[in-house]
Amino acid sequence: MNKVIDHFLAMAAISSPSYKEAQVSAYIQAQLSQHGIEFYQDDAHLEYQSEGAQCGNLIALLPGTLPGTVALSAHMDTVTPCEAITIVEDGDWIKTDGRSVLGGDDKAGIAVILDALITLATNTSPHPTVVAIFTIGEEVGLKGAKMLDFDRLPSIDLAYVIDAGGEIGTAYVSAPYSAKGVVTITGKAGHASEPETGCNAMVAAAQLITQLPIGRVDEETTSNIGIIHGGNATNIIMESVDITFEVRSRTQSKVDAFINQVTHQLEALQASMPIQFENRIAQGTPGFRLDASSELFSAFASSCAHQGLEVQFNEGMGGSDANIFNKNGIPCMDISVGMTHIHSVNECIKKSDIIACRQLVMNLLSRSFSRR
Repeated sequence: MNKVIDHFLAMAAISSPSYKEAQVSAYIQAQLSQHGIEFYQDDAHLEYQSEGAQCGNLIALLPGTLPGTVALSAHMDTVTPCEAITIVEDGDWIKTDGRSVLGGDDKAGIAVILDALITLATNTSPHPTVVAIFTIGEEVGLKGAKMLDFDRLPSIDLAYVIDAGGEIGTAYVSAPYSAKGVVTITGKAGHASEPETGCNAMVAAAQLITQLPIGRVDEETTSNIGIIHGGNATNIIMESVDITFEVRSRTQSKVDAFINQVTHQLEALQASMPIQFENRIAQGTPGFRLDASSELFSAFASSCAHQGLEVQFNEGMGGSDANIFNKNGIPCMDISVGMTHIHSVNECIKKSDIIACRQLVMNLLSRSFSRR
């Protein structure tokens, strides 16, 4: 079997929910050591000790024979359920027995990067310097990537995160700006049999919600209420309610406008009802939109063409570690490794897609600076 598939199957069998990535990291380290590739583990886990973080981000460095430095990145954690994983191979497809996620998100990306590194380390093919970054805690808010010490890394010219679905040849070249947080509305408690003595916070919350655009706001903006919590008993007028919001848009000003609208509507309610409020919706990870004239686009397009792949440059509505690279001034796109039905027990991936992505990455490493 192709070695990249062997790597994937070995890692997919390891349970690695967020902050519990140590066994996957150990597997990668063993492979790197076996082939003489330098690496180190950072101290990102120290920031998340209260969550039980086992290990830090893992960074490998392969000096190049060509100018330029390229970063390749994938994350080591998966969503749950992932406690008991039984891998099923069905022809070209890899899946589970339906009791757990597969972890193709993102162990397929790790396998591609690992096999590419080993290949370059064991032959004489010319290549730029490669920095491989395997992060922790991506699924719970890009936590590992946020703790990367970019001053400790070599100067990186461009980067590819391998953490997307779709056909091989798909790249996500933008990601939304976002904000999320809790709005607390406080009214006045009282006995339910005497409603005049109190002010029901849930009634105020309902009025707030009806005045806000929830769901699809426009073609590049969405908002959501994910959690509502309040009340103690059916015979007590609800004194306080917490509403957890999120908003995301490819335009920062639209995120700002939503937050301002929430505050404006709360102030209007306060003028008509005896309530207090606290708006804790805060800005999240910055979004990005890549410049279409950048080397990333030309290298990706030429690499796909060389491999006979159809190129798809997509606008994203989700976050990834690519947001953090771009925030730190490193042009980065998120490319597909072929994962499907992610974040579910129906997750699956084709062996042929993993192999094709590995070849695409090899092409990218030889073509990323072809215009220089």
